[in-house]
Amino acid sequence: DVVMLVGENVAPADIKWLRGDVMSIDTAALTGEPIPRKYPGENGDVMLCGTTCRAGECYGQCVAVGTHTEMGQAQADVFADKSTYVVSVFQAKIMTIVQVTVSCSLCLVIAVLVFELLDPNVPTQEAIIAALVILIAAIPIALPLVMQVVLALGASFLAKEHHAIVTSIPALQDIASMSILCSDKTGTLTTAKMSIMVDSIYCPEGPALEVLMYAFLSANADKKDDPIDKAIVTAFNDSTEAQDMLKAKGYKQTNLIGFNPEVKRVVAFVDHNGGKMTIAKGLVAKVLDTHAGGEDSGEHQWVVEQKKDNKFIEKLLEQDKALSKAGYKTIAISVCDADYNENPNAKWRFVGLLPMLDPPRVDTAQTIASLHHANISVKMITGDHVNVGKETARLIGLGTNILPGEQIRLTTDKNVKNELIWEADGFAAVLPSDKREVVMTLRNDYGIVCGMTGDGVNDAPALSAAQVGIAVEGATDAAKNAADLILTKSGLSPIYGAVIESRRIFAKVKAYVVYRIAASITLVITLSCIVFISRCTVDSLMIIILALLNDISMIPVAYDNAFATRKPQMANVLPLVSLSAFYGAIQTGIALIYFYVISNKSPELEFDLKTCDGSTQGQIWLYLVLATELMIFSARAPSFFWQSMPSLMLIVSVLATVVLGIILTLFIPKFGSPGKSVGFIILANVIVFLIVDMGKVGFRYMIGDGNVEVIKTSDLIELPKEEETEATKALKKRMRYEVHRGSVVAEEDRAPSVVSFDTSTLIGKIRAASTVTDGFIKRGGKASFDARSSVRR
Repeated sequence: DVVMLVGENVAPADIKWLRGDVMSIDTAALTGEPIPRKYPGENGDVMLCGTTCRAGECYGQCVAVGTHTEMGQAQADVFADKSTYVVSVFQAKIMTIVQVTVSCSLCLVIAVLVFELLDPNVPTQEAIIAALVILIAAIPIALPLVMQVVLALGASFLAKEHHAIVTSIPALQDIASMSILCSDKTGTLTTAKMSIMVDSIYCPEGPALEVLMYAFLSANADKKDDPIDKAIVTAFNDSTEAQDMLKAKGYKQTNLIGFNPEVKRVVAFVDHNGGKMTIAKGLVAKVLDTHAGGEDSGEHQWVVEQKKDNKFIEKLLEQDKALSKAGYKTIAISVCDADYNENPNAKWRFVGLLPMLDPPRVDTAQTIASLHHANISVKMITGDHVNVGKETARLIGLGTNILPGEQIRLTTDKNVKNELIWEADGFAAVLPSDKREVVMTLRNDYGIVCGMTGDGVNDAPALSAAQVGIAVEGATDAAKNAADLILTKSGLSPIYGAVIESRRIFAKVKAYVVYRIAASITLVITLSCIVFISRCTVDSLMIIILALLNDISMIPVAYDNAFATRKPQMANVLPLVSLSAFYGAIQTGIALIYFYVISNKSPELEFDLKTCDGSTQGQIWLYLVLATELMIFSARAPSFFWQSMPSLMLIVSVLATVVLGIILTLFIPKFGSPGKSVGFIILANVIVFLIVDMGKVGFRYMIGDGNVEVIKTSDLIELPKEEETEATKALKKRMRYEVHRGSVVAEEDRAPSVVSFDTSTLIGKIRAASTVTDGFIKRGGKASFDARSSVRR
């Protein structure tokens, strides 16, 4: 089909320009950039679907429609992502550990059951109850509750302290593992408001602020949607000196000839204290000589006086080129000291260049430095020009290896493309599909937990593809719907706050998982060994109370103090299982040694495993209560327990449980034990706790989990006084990348985990509707289910 496009039309498809005017196209929907682009021109001759025509008329041929267009494919990708459910790798690993622990415990329980049933003196009912009770002690019933409470408190903290709304709980866990953050530039790293760089104004003669004053006099303050005039007016209003200069000379605009795509300039007529002046603002070449590129249809034509001075022109063009290469857009100003309508022979003079740039947000450089400190690399991905991207990267402390997005699209060798994406500091002149491809490559091919920040429709596909999608303040609804974290306050510092809080959450959950698996191992093996060796079975009610106390007393772990690590936290099973096994083995071994050393040694202790009377069972119960309760103080500390202060709530909860256990043992007949025995048990547990904690430090070093650097505060770090050189940035980048290579997701975990179930049944419908009980959290929107099955990612 051939279509006609005119001003304010939205391109209904990808349109190849055939004939007509040079079109001014607003590509913000795709690139996020505020300045319209020219078609045909340096960006090609295909106007993409969803872009808006700002000026011009042309005929064009439809070359792609629907999901074959860039916009259509972006929406299809977002829809595909949002129709799935997400479970974090961390949560999946923990549930795997729990399943393995319970399975192993079940094997021991079955052995105990068989052993008890083979004894003719043990009634079948008692044997079954004894086995089931040991199994109950092995199941970490409170684990899902503790995890949900910890995550909910983390989400609440981010909302209160950092004005960040968490829309996906699994993503809050994944932030702790994030190694690379990809970020859009315009509106995210920058303000999305073009600004005059007053300090960089080029003025061959006279004060620089005079150039700004002339620019203001040739601007239309009522054109609030024009980024250039808006930037000029804002800069002038921020400069008291420029305003004083205007008042002193009595300048007043009387007439204005607006911008025309053909003449590429604005002409303003000004009165000042009885005199008159004409000011031109526009493209450098057209302001110097209106005949540049051929005579146009403009009513006023001129050549500035300095055009005859080759050295002047050469220096001016060099300055313009240098500013353009640095990423600045330039506006030229020329002045005629007369009303050019009345005196067309009056002379013009060039007065200066105004450099324009979309400036970084006030906290962008500090946030990036803080993220680098936390071993998170940042890649800038922008639809703007490469030179603009490089200059912005320099201003915010990123490396300047910014490559054109075209290199991603034109590189056919997958390995070369992957290396390109890995090594680059960012990409410019990209399309939404390029942003998504960068994220997917880092996520799937390199195993990196990847984040993405953005604010526009063009960022939505990448936001939904990343494990951690972050929509910044002022983002479009499309970006918010695709994001896992929505910032409601300007600035990027909440991202760093989210990283620190997420790593604290990881530390809390990791400590609780290590503790709970270790407690399960201790309880199951200790109780089973006593049955096998001495045929002593602890009363089922005692074990149920013990399991209940363990679970209830550990809920305050959610409110515990924890430090964030400097390195990303990965869901590695081996260190967790190894540490749990260490605690479980040492505690079990020492407990059995203690029981068999004191068994039947002194009548005053009233402890005999052969008779297995109430006092003996009560002492076994109390020993296990104290051993499992005190263990949390060691499990939660990355080093010696006294170097990490627990929260008051956790201390009170554990001590209250310990005191309750002692009272029950002393004063309840079923638990009844003499005070001397209780004293021995308390002393033994304190000594064992100290021994185990010291051994833990050495064991963590042995398994590579020791000597952890921590970040104690979520405050942004101070920027260095001097700008870092490219060599320094490159060195620090290589050091971070070494950390990244050690923080990858295992290959088998990179693909989404899928669980299928029948939604035609009541149970299936309940599971499909659940967002808490099975650990899966809906990402947003309404998921579509077919008649028989549902898939969760």
